[in-house]
Amino acid sequence: MDNNQKTIALLLSALDNSYDESLCRGVNIACQELGYNLIVLPGNYINREVTAKDQKPFIYQFNTIYDCVNSANISGIIIAAGSIGAFTNETKIREFLDKYKDIPMVLVSSLFDGYTCINYDNSNGIRDGLRYLVETCGCKKFGMLKGPSGNTDFIQRYNTFMETMDKYNIKITDDNICNVHPSDDNHEACKQFLKKNPDIEAVFCINDYSALDLCDEIKAIGKTPGNEIKVLGYDNTIQSSKAIPPLATIAADPVTLGHEAAAYLDVKMAGNKVDSINLPATLVKRDSLGTNDNAYIGSSSTRHLAEMDIDEAFEYIFYRLRRSGKNKQQLPEYKSFVKLIESLRLLMDIENVDDDTYIMISRYFGEFIECNATRYADIENLIRYIDQIKVDSITRMDTESQVNFEYIYQDLYKTILQSTDSDIRASEDKNIYTREDIKEFVQITGNIKDGSDESYSKLLSHLEGLEAKNGYIYMLEEPLIHENMEKFIPNGSLKLKAFIQDGSIWNIPADNQSVELNNIFNNDFLGGNHFSMVMLPLYFDKTIFGFILLELTDKIYPNCEFISFQLSQSARLINLLK
Repeated sequence: MDNNQKTIALLLSALDNSYDESLCRGVNIACQELGYNLIVLPGNYINREVTAKDQKPFIYQFNTIYDCVNSANISGIIIAAGSIGAFTNETKIREFLDKYKDIPMVLVSSLFDGYTCINYDNSNGIRDGLRYLVETCGCKKFGMLKGPSGNTDFIQRYNTFMETMDKYNIKITDDNICNVHPSDDNHEACKQFLKKNPDIEAVFCINDYSALDLCDEIKAIGKTPGNEIKVLGYDNTIQSSKAIPPLATIAADPVTLGHEAAAYLDVKMAGNKVDSINLPATLVKRDSLGTNDNAYIGSSSTRHLAEMDIDEAFEYIFYRLRRSGKNKQQLPEYKSFVKLIESLRLLMDIENVDDDTYIMISRYFGEFIECNATRYADIENLIRYIDQIKVDSITRMDTESQVNFEYIYQDLYKTILQSTDSDIRASEDKNIYTREDIKEFVQITGNIKDGSDESYSKLLSHLEGLEAKNGYIYMLEEPLIHENMEKFIPNGSLKLKAFIQDGSIWNIPADNQSVELNNIFNNDFLGGNHFSMVMLPLYFDKTIFGFILLELTDKIYPNCEFISFQLSQSARLINLLK
């Protein structure tokens, strides 16, 4: 590869949830724009004790990948320090960060003095939501789902909650606070929380994952989120808008966070000073707050939806397309949206709706649906927006035109809902397809015949189902015993056994396999094109065998842990047969 091409490392605590995936996508988009390579390292929580109750006692081996990056093999580093250190203390997190002190660094969702940190504001949006619950909804009995104390974001959200409760003289007891995990299943914890708080009226949750688990448990006891119990999340994930009922949340787009972190790192790598910043986070009112109003809560003021121009409305509805790496005006979703809204707004200036008008709107709406725009839209925001246009239009029409107008909008709503159902079914079909691919992957990778180096290339020859056309298997010269919380130090150089590049498999002669750790992301075999890859460990229990670099694809994101586990079994078998 081009030795002048810079490589960025992104350190996360996981990659199998939409928040970390979105954060990674934002970084990846920025790296493509800047011409940087990206290595993603989804480790695990540092300094977390292994207990007898742990279902995965050796998952700590994922942390070995953190020890594979240094100032010689990467140019800059982005670290989700708050997540990685969620179960330890600040001293241990700083010790972890000090390992990379010679590398230009940006921290995300973290706040540590002496480091450049990019976060979302953990106060204003939360205060807006809590104020709405108290002053508008009249809630007086509050609770909170609270995250681990090692995460500075979660600490700030908890502090904001407690400060706001104190402002309104609302007493919070220990029973009103429930400790949850930011990405694990929290249904049981939520069930017990509701038992302790049978008269609770409103709950603020540290993120959307825990909030959605809480909503499930609220429904399980025969109540409705938004009616008997108001629920407010944080992050505004895709799942929040598609939940039933839709989840009110604080909009803090992780794609934007990742993109901004990479942009700031670019400035730091150029030798310029960069200060820490907080990005604005805003309240998104949805049904779990018991509201269906047509108000747009922005960073500056509350406005009626119809007051927004088309560009602003597009950003409001299609915020998931931000930082797509493309010019907005070139997006088919944008072009079709503009045509549709312009045609609907024409109705605001006419008194009679005839067949030609109906045909015109139907045509533009058909184009909007055909480009799969609903896949990226916040459906509730979309319906609210066009419904507000309808309200502003219908008042000046005669009775016959109002009837015709209602038919137009009934068709619009029906088509939107049908399209949304199709999106959900397509997603489910894709998940089924992925499971089938993984079953085949398991069968093939488990069918190891011998311990020769050719067996490694066979592992790479069946990655088509994961849509990965590029991958590299590095093995240690000898397997290494690695204990929890122990620094990983490779014994000598790594051996590049085989790789797949643009779909072609290559075996490496034994004499050419040695690659120093400093060149693991930068050697003659990686090719000269831009790449985005994820690094995973190959291990069994306490034994580390090596690592694999895989092209980051949509099917890799949710399956990193499984892929690592399956290929680890194969690597162990090859070692036993050698």
